[in-house]
Amino acid sequence: MKQFYKVYLGLSFMSSVKTAVLAIVTGFCMVSAAVAADITVRGAGMGKDAVSLERFAAAGEMGDLFKRTLQSDLVRSGWFRIDAAGQIEISGKAAASSGSLAVSSRVGWAGKYFDWNGTAGPDKGEVRRLAHRLADDIVRRVKGEAGIAATRIVFTNRRGPNNADLYMCDADGGHLQQITHFKVAAVGPKWDVDGQHVLYTSFVSGAPRIYRFPASGGRHMPLARFKGLNTGARVSPDGRAVALILSLDGNPELYTLNLATSGALRLTRTPHAVEASPAWSPDGTQIVYVCDASGSPQLYVVDVATKRSRRLTYRGTENVNPDWSPDGKIAYTTRRGGVYQIAVLDPASGQGEPETTLTSGPDHETPSWAADSRHIVCSRNDGTDRSSLWILDTQGDAPVRLFANQGNWLSPDWSLK
Repeated sequence: MKQFYKVYLGLSFMSSVKTAVLAIVTGFCMVSAAVAADITVRGAGMGKDAVSLERFAAAGEMGDLFKRTLQSDLVRSGWFRIDAAGQIEISGKAAASSGSLAVSSRVGWAGKYFDWNGTAGPDKGEVRRLAHRLADDIVRRVKGEAGIAATRIVFTNRRGPNNADLYMCDADGGHLQQITHFKVAAVGPKWDVDGQHVLYTSFVSGAPRIYRFPASGGRHMPLARFKGLNTGARVSPDGRAVALILSLDGNPELYTLNLATSGALRLTRTPHAVEASPAWSPDGTQIVYVCDASGSPQLYVVDVATKRSRRLTYRGTENVNPDWSPDGKIAYTTRRGGVYQIAVLDPASGQGEPETTLTSGPDHETPSWAADSRHIVCSRNDGTDRSSLWILDTQGDAPVRLFANQGNWLSPDWSLK
């Protein structure tokens, strides 16, 4: 079998260095002829609590938008269904007042309740964000789970042979906006842990460098510009360090970068292999990454303190693009039967078992967890030159397309805030 690095963005560069960088940013892939057929296992759907909004009055265009957004957020959370006779009752009103929207509400369930009030300006985006906040509060207080309605997703859109820009949207696919306008590729976007900044790799300076910028707009500041390759940046849970791939001695290796001192600490030494796609454990003590030391790209875990690594995956011809959930699971892209699918494993179990495959059919790649450790966003390709973004539910709800806008949408990353 011949190993090669698949460039998911499909960007053609005259420089072989740029091609290699793009391959490492997006992960490794490998062609295999005879692979056992994959078996798809879907989690059983959980019962959903019924929510009634019959006693919640929405007045005017802004009020209607607020109520529609709130209903959609509650359903998309996976925990609720809308039912006029629901035992969870949301009462109150959303009405325009002096050009703004004023919301006063009470959420009652099982003998408990909480009051919730808020205001939003005339901008539709502000109205939607206000509804997202209430939805997340309901999920947190009623179910004891993290809400995801107010979170955001960043991703790339391939716009031409040599160009890819960054975009972002709300967790429900709304408020889609372009956030870079380069004439070169910007790839591998990842949220900072503050949920307000984005890190990415770009050739805007002529070499592969890592940049950081505020998602609300502002200057793009270089974060890593060492000699050679700089890519794959992921901020640690405590915000003090960045895991990244550097080629300081000519070979791509896994490092951590201290954000206070700018000092780089090398974690791997594999002169005949390549590392890629690091992701931190929730407690910040370990990093999962991809390495092809075994002859095919597989997942490994390194202890940051001891620098000791262990192989995590053994099934599949290649396993790439890992992402660690807040509750300790790892989602990744696995190649089975010539098709890329999304799988989830428990790293505490030893050799990557037990495992659940969440998808079937066309290629699904580059998973990213939501803050609730339940939902995953990934890219899906149906055999065309365009990919779309989809939300997967690990507890059994049907996949949902993030938005219908045409494009070649790739490499999504979901904010935790």
